[in-house]
Amino acid sequence: MTVNPRRCLLFVPGARAERFEKALASGADLVCIDLEDAVGPDDKVSAREATLDFIVSAQRGNAELGLRVNGITSELGLADLKRIVERGARPDFVMLPKTENADEILLAEKILAGTSIGLIALLESPRAIFSARKISAASKRVQALMFGGYDYAVAARVKPGERGWLWARANLAAAAAEAEIGAIDVPSLEINQLADVAAETASVIALGFTGKAAIHPSQVTPIQNEFLPTEAEHRHASRVIDAVTHATSAAIQLDGKMIDRPIELAARRVMELAKAGVRQ
Repeated sequence: MTVNPRRCLLFVPGARAERFEKALASGADLVCIDLEDAVGPDDKVSAREATLDFIVSAQRGNAELGLRVNGITSELGLADLKRIVERGARPDFVMLPKTENADEILLAEKILAGTSIGLIALLESPRAIFSARKISAASKRVQALMFGGYDYAVAARVKPGERGWLWARANLAAAAAEAEIGAIDVPSLEINQLADVAAETASVIALGFTGKAAIHPSQVTPIQNEFLPTEAEHRHASRVIDAVTHATSAAIQLDGKMIDRPIELAARRVMELAKAGVRQ
């Protein structure tokens, strides 16, 4: 079985059922049907049922399929989770918006007991970022943290963008790394200048993010390609692993440089990502 590298999470509106199949066909590693921001108040129940109908019957291919429910502190959010269980729907993950603390994770875990459904916690405020470590460690169901940058910017009184988001992004990525789970960045609003999307993806990879969200299928390829190693990086990683494998002493050198444990682990990560492809 191929391990999903979870590089790009593509959102699709829960009120647009005709787009669900297209989203799965986009090639995104993860597809998330949005029942929260993308659905108006009068359409919440009908969108939920259409989404669960699709999840029950969808041919997912290599993608993971999940849904963003309404906030778990609301009646709508609780109803979303309970209905998932009642319908016997088994999304690969549920995204919890506006997660503020570990108690919300524990509540979701209680409702989803008896299932293997994972959780992605969407952090959208300074309080959430300060709680990131506790949220990450609250349950083994937590597969990733996601940064909700635009809501965060309003709450934190900063301008959206690299400078205003730097502290929150770095702290979220560090908390996720400590817990050995994924870190997913906020989607770019740019759907035409895809070089800008790729550049933003490269900048958050440097901060430790393992994935980035998308709001349009055109963003999927530039995002996912940025996570792939180059041919040169792949060759070097392969040589590092070979040197470690055939070492006859604890002091391992390659091209006149010492190879320590962090270098080996980084090389193994490159080799794992290369299973999804290598950039030319």
